[in-house]
Amino acid sequence: MCPMITTTGGRFVICGCGVAFFAIGQKWKTPCVGGWCSAMNIPHIYLFGHLCHYGRIMFSGLFKKKSKRIYLDFAAATPVHPDVFRAMEPYFTEEYGNPSAIHQEGVRARNVVEGARADTARTLRVRAGDVTFTSGGTEANNLAILGTVDALHSGGLAHDHMEVVSTRIEHPSIIETMRVLADRGVRVVYVPVDEDGRILQKDFEEVLSKKTVLVVVSYVNSEIGVVQDIKKISRTVRKFNEEHEVHIRTLVDAAQAPLWLPCQVDALGVDLLTLDSGKCYGPKGVGVLVHRGEGSLSPQTFGGSQESGLRAGTENVSLIVGCAAALKRAQEGVEVRVENVQKVRDAMLAYIEREIPDAVVNGSQEHRVANNLNISLPGLDSEFAVIVLDTHGVATSTRSACSGADGSGSYVVREIADEARATSTVRFTLGEETTQADVRHAVDILKEHVQAMKKFQAK
Repeated sequence: MCPMITTTGGRFVICGCGVAFFAIGQKWKTPCVGGWCSAMNIPHIYLFGHLCHYGRIMFSGLFKKKSKRIYLDFAAATPVHPDVFRAMEPYFTEEYGNPSAIHQEGVRARNVVEGARADTARTLRVRAGDVTFTSGGTEANNLAILGTVDALHSGGLAHDHMEVVSTRIEHPSIIETMRVLADRGVRVVYVPVDEDGRILQKDFEEVLSKKTVLVVVSYVNSEIGVVQDIKKISRTVRKFNEEHEVHIRTLVDAAQAPLWLPCQVDALGVDLLTLDSGKCYGPKGVGVLVHRGEGSLSPQTFGGSQESGLRAGTENVSLIVGCAAALKRAQEGVEVRVENVQKVRDAMLAYIEREIPDAVVNGSQEHRVANNLNISLPGLDSEFAVIVLDTHGVATSTRSACSGADGSGSYVVREIADEARATSTVRFTLGEETTQADVRHAVDILKEHVQAMKKFQAK
């Protein structure tokens, strides 16, 4: 009997008998047999069973000869495309002036930033003055939401006279900002979604009121890949505005969209739109907020007057250039990319349905981006499954990377399904370079893990 298990300072755990296995980031000082593991939400005896029955799978992955890793977490991060990197490269070492400086180097840097802004505006079909560069999608969402509410409040509208409409399946940068608004006294109204993860039109129409100032929805859900009907949503808002002589603004988080869907703002009919370069083969640490039409925004960072006073701080010229190049490339290649990647994704789904018939797809299969496949497996410890896949050279995830790894499961899947599915999810998100051989290998490893789990549970 193994007396104790203790952490070694990270995600690795040494059992008292000298056998090593992974943890989920908490220190354990509980007898290995008996008791409840709060980190993995299973009995320790079950965890030890994991070790005994899955050890062969896990450690064969840890100690086998290393081969090329297979990356299936493109919703979390993408590599910088070579064409994008080439566009950025001169601004790391050759053209390094501060865009706010008045000397020649500064003026050249300013011209480059404004050129990238104009390129981004053309890609999204807005005016250059509508484009603000940020540090990424999270900051862009914060600026759009808090900036809208703060501007209205500065204009004399009390917080308790404002309502903001959203859903409970949004990205954490929206969910957490809604909590900030609620703490200030703003009424946050959550419109229901159906079992496919789609907003119910009738319910959406019913939640709008004369107090509503902002509607916040994602174009593509970051976990289940479900696409909302943004055009219908924006039409509904505009119709309500006209009928009631109010001005509700519509904000769309489009971070997951540029590679797979058209993002021309005018066609979508929205007032505000946010993007993240790191999700579309551009550099991390840079994003875009498009804000157009009536209504002002209050800045959320203070210092200089960069970005038309909306975002203080020296602009990162190289990242901005990369962002503009990545967005342009993403939008120009949508049709071919969707056709190619969807074939691989559909082949993966067919293989899963054949080899792991218990798997359940989370979210609409019809209204879904081409690269996303989010599944649940009854009884699967999803965190452990992702670790097993990782030791075999396959990178995937359980949910949005911004949600952290606290073992609580997917709040998105919990909203559209139940607790069992929420805690047994694996999200596969494919990239341009993903092959059918890649996805078959990932499914084979997952299948072996599932079979081992079933053998243990049958005992």
